Amino acid sequence: MKRLALALFVTGLAVVFLLGCEKDDICPEDSVTTPLLVITFYDRNDATTKEEVSLLSVVGRDMEDTLPSVDSIATDSIAIPLKVFEEETVFAFIRHTQDITAGGDTIPTHNADTITFRYQTDQIFISRACGFITNFSNLTATRDTEDSERWISSIEVVNPTVENQSAAHVKIYH
Repeated sequence: MKRLALALFVTGLAVVFLLGCEKDDICPEDSVTTPLLVITFYDRNDATTKEEVSLLSVVGRDMEDTLPSVDSIATDSIAIPLKVFEEETVFAFIRHTQDITAGGDTIPTHNADTITFRYQTDQIFISRACGFITNFSNLTATRDTEDSERWISSIEVVNPTVENQSAAHVKIYH
C-alpha cells in the first residue's frame, strides 16, 4: 500500500511539474518590430526623379552623435527612428559639401536643415517575449523656415501612417 501511495505521489508530482511548464519566452527574429520612418529624396525640379544627397548625416535634437545608419552617406533614401514615448521627433538633416575658394582651395561646408515630425503613437502588444511595438499615425513634417540657407526646398508626407518599412512615408525635395 505504501508503494502504491508513493507511486501515485511521484506520478502526481510529475504531472504538476510538466503542466506548470511554459513554452520558452524567446522572441523570434522575424517578429514584428517598431517601424522606422522611411524618407526618400527627390529632385526639386523633377518631382518624379529620385536625387541622391551626397554625404548626408542626421542628428536628433539633444543628441551629440549622428545616427549611425545615416552618417556621411550618399543616398536617395533613409530609414530613421521616431520617439515612441513622445509625439514629436526633431532631426537636423546635414548635407556636407565642399566650396572652392578664389585661391583654388576646397573648404568643407555643412548645411543643416531642421525638420520636426509630429504624430500619434499606438502601442500594440505582440507577446510576452516580444513586448510592445509602436505604430505612428497622423504624421506631419515641418521644417525650420527661419534658416536662410536651406538645402531642402519642400517636404511631402505621402503616407501619414507608419506601420511598416516597405514604402516611403516622406518625400524631401532638394
